[in-house]
Amino acid sequence: MNSEQPPFKPKGLLTNKHLQSVLASSKLRKHLLKNQAHDLREQEQPVILDCGDGVRLHALHSPQLKDDQQANQSNNASKLIILIHGWEGSAESTYLLSTASSLYNKGYSILRLHLRDHGPSGYLNEDLFHAARLDEISGAIKNISNRYAYTDYALVGFSLGGNIALRISQRVKEEQLKLASITAISPVISPADTMKALNDGLTIYKQYFTKKWKRALKSKQNHFPDKYDFSHLITQQNLSKMTDQLVDKHTPYSTTEDYFSQYTLNPADFTDLSVKTFIIMAEDDPVIPNQSFCHFESNNNLKIFSFVNGGHCGFIKNWRLDCWLDDALPRILFEHA
Repeated sequence: MNSEQPPFKPKGLLTNKHLQSVLASSKLRKHLLKNQAHDLREQEQPVILDCGDGVRLHALHSPQLKDDQQANQSNNASKLIILIHGWEGSAESTYLLSTASSLYNKGYSILRLHLRDHGPSGYLNEDLFHAARLDEISGAIKNISNRYAYTDYALVGFSLGGNIALRISQRVKEEQLKLASITAISPVISPADTMKALNDGLTIYKQYFTKKWKRALKSKQNHFPDKYDFSHLITQQNLSKMTDQLVDKHTPYSTTEDYFSQYTLNPADFTDLSVKTFIIMAEDDPVIPNQSFCHFESNNNLKIFSFVNGGHCGFIKNWRLDCWLDDALPRILFEHA
């Protein structure tokens, strides 16, 4: 970790990777965030983004109030932070809500972007979500920068959203995306490794993602009953088999291996980035195996902040369930950019 950044060093039971990972999305922690997230939610405005090629994505934009003197004095209000949740998460996911509301309360404007078919957006596009759909994220960022006149834009992604953010970092120069920095938290590096970890790890993870995925598929089917029939998937309990069937029927890829290759991250692709990019990871992440990171190294525009503990998108620092990221990110996003 950069010497200017206070390290993340949890104590006692908070060193447990599974506790960290569960707390990241826990309902208890979300309840504790109610007051912290009040102003963020009070100002949020639903937005439909035109991402090109007829694709629309949903977002929640929380601008700072113009009469907020503290925000204006600090100049943070002129900076927009775009946050992307993980697979089957949403703008209301606890980990994202925690970071978004903390940053908002520090004076930054916030936009929480929903991936296709996530949150309330299942009705917007007829075709089904899959992780290789990167063009629409680039399109969303362009639409955001054209629609809102902020002085700086930063992108922050969690888990699969972190994977997407890192792939966007490779497009910034070519597509002239207006991003001052990109940060990936617990990003998926190898989809194949993550799928194996989910299937072979604690049952709680597999059940969590299986339940949420099936719920999303049912919602999609309800919106487009003439196109989708997922009855053959609803009884399936194996994430790998579900993925195989979805890839075969609803993507242009011939095999799951081919599909995974579309969003597997290669360290060689991050040696010459045009934007400051940061990876925040935990070596004990039960969803992202540590070997996935072993060939990634910091360079001029890529900084890797690696901790022994933290779990998956956790980084809970005390028993008030405060998140280390919420204080660390402002220094990372713009001071290093």
